[in-house]
Amino acid sequence: MSFIWPSFCLTIYMTIDRKLILANAPSNMGEQVHVNHTGCEAGEDKKRRLYIKRTDKGLVAYCHHCNEKGFASDNSARLSTWLTSSTKTTKEQKRKPTLAPLSLGGKVWLTNYNCPTRVPNFMGVEGDPSRVALMLYDLQNNPVGMQIRSLRPDADLKYVTYFDNSNSDVAWFYNGSKTLVITEDYLSAYRVQRDVGFSSMALLRTSITDKTLAQIYDTGFNEIYIWLDSDDAGAVGAAKVSKTLQHFLPADVKLLTIHSNEEPKECTSEQLVSKFL
Repeated sequence: MSFIWPSFCLTIYMTIDRKLILANAPSNMGEQVHVNHTGCEAGEDKKRRLYIKRTDKGLVAYCHHCNEKGFASDNSARLSTWLTSSTKTTKEQKRKPTLAPLSLGGKVWLTNYNCPTRVPNFMGVEGDPSRVALMLYDLQNNPVGMQIRSLRPDADLKYVTYFDNSNSDVAWFYNGSKTLVITEDYLSAYRVQRDVGFSSMALLRTSITDKTLAQIYDTGFNEIYIWLDSDDAGAVGAAKVSKTLQHFLPADVKLLTIHSNEEPKECTSEQLVSKFL
């Protein structure tokens, strides 16, 4: 079901709690979610009647139970680094880059995080030695797209993600292990799977989608570790992901959050292993 948003919704008096809107905000421009309206004046909402949509002006909300409306501005700097190519409008961002061998700068960047430079996961970008292509795979190890990492410190966007189809919206490193480690970025997930031996998955953002939740549920993991970045956005994201998983998964699935000043990709192999002992 898709709600048609009234053209006047940004100019009327707003009453829906801003914190509730931000807590359930969709990740991509134009994306819409519907959730239960906590504290709805029309009574308890059990049918997810609150609709929240991300627009270019901010987050707009409307409840079909009480007819309240809401708006919240979300100018998170972190969000801008994780938007997918479908949310961008420039010609360069619409056009999928052409792959090329890794540049010297790309090799140095990967080596700094103890990642190999001669595996299919890492490629260069034709005509731009300052970018690295991280190849994305789904749960069945099928290629589904790429994430481009800019190595330039002055880049407007550090990451731009391209998905070829709708099979996945994360980066999976599934090896059959029923222990899953959820990270924020690609290199961290790669390092966990390689050095620790657990299945891993990079959110490529600080939130988790319904599609990914369903994949986690269907795979039947016994225990799940959440290890996002240590900054404020990562801490808030980890708490939200943990709460979502706890609500969604069977009660016997063990959930743990790792709190560390280092990202997984910044650890040595020995340090990574020790986090799970």
